[in-house]
Amino acid sequence: MVDRDDNTAISNSVEPRQRPDRDAKKLRRMGVASWAADLGAPGPEPSRSRNLAHIGGMVAIIAPILYLAWRIMFTLPSGGWNLVAAWCLVVFEALPLAALLIKIVTVWNIDSRPAPADAPDVRVAVLIPTYNEPVGVIAPTIAAAVALEPAHETWVLDDGDRPWVAQLCASFGARYVARAEHLHAKAGNLNHALQVMQDEEASGAVPVDVIAVLDCDHVPLASFLSATLGWFSDPDIALVQGPQCFYNAGAFDDDGVTGEQGVFFNVLMPSRNVPNAGPFWCGSTSLLRVSALRDVGGVATETIAEDMHTTIKLLRRGWKTVYHHQTLAVGLAPATPEQYLLQRRRWGLGAMQILVREKLWAAKSWMSWRNFHEYLNGTLWWLEGATTALAFLVPVAILFSGAQTSTAGPVLFIVVFGVMFALRLWGSKQLMRGQISWPTAFSLRIFRIPVGLACLWWLLTRKPLAFEVTPKGAADERLRGRVPRVIIWITVAIVLVIVYAVAGLLGWVPWHTDPASTVASGVWLLVAAGVLLFGIFRIRAEEFATSRRDSHRIAVAADVRIDGVHGRLQDISLGGVAVRLIDGPLQPIGMGVRLDLPGAPPVTMDVVSLVSSGAGARIVSLGVREADWETYRILSLWIFQTPEGILPGWPAGAPVAASLRADPVGGSERQEPDPRTRPQQPTGRGSL
Repeated sequence: MVDRDDNTAISNSVEPRQRPDRDAKKLRRMGVASWAADLGAPGPEPSRSRNLAHIGGMVAIIAPILYLAWRIMFTLPSGGWNLVAAWCLVVFEALPLAALLIKIVTVWNIDSRPAPADAPDVRVAVLIPTYNEPVGVIAPTIAAAVALEPAHETWVLDDGDRPWVAQLCASFGARYVARAEHLHAKAGNLNHALQVMQDEEASGAVPVDVIAVLDCDHVPLASFLSATLGWFSDPDIALVQGPQCFYNAGAFDDDGVTGEQGVFFNVLMPSRNVPNAGPFWCGSTSLLRVSALRDVGGVATETIAEDMHTTIKLLRRGWKTVYHHQTLAVGLAPATPEQYLLQRRRWGLGAMQILVREKLWAAKSWMSWRNFHEYLNGTLWWLEGATTALAFLVPVAILFSGAQTSTAGPVLFIVVFGVMFALRLWGSKQLMRGQISWPTAFSLRIFRIPVGLACLWWLLTRKPLAFEVTPKGAADERLRGRVPRVIIWITVAIVLVIVYAVAGLLGWVPWHTDPASTVASGVWLLVAAGVLLFGIFRIRAEEFATSRRDSHRIAVAADVRIDGVHGRLQDISLGGVAVRLIDGPLQPIGMGVRLDLPGAPPVTMDVVSLVSSGAGARIVSLGVREADWETYRILSLWIFQTPEGILPGWPAGAPVAASLRADPVGGSERQEPDPRTRPQQPTGRGSL
């Protein structure tokens, strides 16, 4: 543990820390990320949100039930093959009902509570596993972890054996830990640290009671430890899991609300904060009791989903887990389609390994009913893409069979179907507390198909799997996303079926199905085609192409000074800053200048570009000097553990990392690629 001189640290006590604004929509309008709404202590769900969710849930289930009742009572043909085919289509339409009903029951209550106020006297070590990530990814995590309170140790577990990481750790005050053999990826890295602790304990060191685990791109906020350690006053609690929030706005799964994982961390996980419904370890933003991990033999290494697998082992041994619904850290979401697919594929395949190894279908003998449902269905869910692709063969087969499956006129059918579908979408969004943006959800849904097929193939072959990490950091060149071939094949097939059906109705090709029955099957194919095309357009979008930047650029407006000259901050990253200047001289490109950020010690950075922005203004880009660890530390703390009161009009408690806003004058004029320099370091595998 290292205590820093007050003159070199960023003060977090400019003003007493206030309660954050909890209105996510209001924050978004202010240009602040939605996750800032959950910076305060967890508590009960507001009554308006709860009531609206309950109404939405009822609407979401009643609308398709009424639709199905209409289909059965008023649209089915009489007898024979037509009736059989019509019932097959009705059953297909009813498939989502059971899952929707279960979802309504499980998320009916999402109340949370804070940790007990009296935290136990425990020795804590924050563990940060890393492999080959750039400095712009890992520096803020290490700097912010060292600055946390109460007193603790920060261990950086470097599986890349990089000398510059050891230098960075020494400068920041973190402990650098490496191992001779790099087995079992992240799980093996954590287990090695646990073994080091045990060996030191045997030599007389004070035991480490709790480890806090952060992926190397997940930067802890100031409350990470202080808000959560109170849970360990209950000796039966083994795991405290927090939400995973992301500060790289514009990532591939960013929907402008909370990102795709908002539903999981803001609705599904809080709903499990009830007895016998243990939330599972999600790999990062978590704390674990060391004695509990030793009780189950350490972090699980038998599967590539070590976090969920370890949780199941803990539950089997009688340990309890809790979910702490408060923004405690912010990380980097997959920025490209390839990163997103790789991550989801790993999660899905790991779930299949757990399903088979733990025989979850027979786990009711030692699991509660709620846990049995959550873990069994949570693993089987990854097969949804494969089952959905197979299920859509039903309307295709019926369409080409010539069966008459509906007696309702085409216009009436479309109207009734449209009303039902719209009500179902509206109700489901309310049930999920508004955490869904349907266009984005539909776009991302197509990835369930290749993931589901990969999971199904693994169940059939049982081939050994290797842990693949999700890359973070810069790419060598800027490339658009590639659409998986299976998505292309399915899209082409569905579009051809729709085109042929339309041609048949127009009499251009042989066709034996009447217009009403064609519409009854065709509307589902149109929905599928729309979802697939949404996804393809998103994959190919320029905004989700690979980036040559090592660190995410945050748009933020603030008054700063460069060599005493007033300027207006436009954006900031771990690589440097962009500032708009109106007056005053400036050193030439390549020379060092002094930058004064509000509430932070001054730093020296190099001028790397200077661009005129009109009206006598200039946009100057400053870059961090190679291996200038102190500047990296100061920038990291200013961005992620921002002192209170330094930005006028900024929401209480929110760090600069939550900023989505640029200066309204000149803030978007800098179009050129980021020229900021970065330390020499290997490239390759990314964040765990």
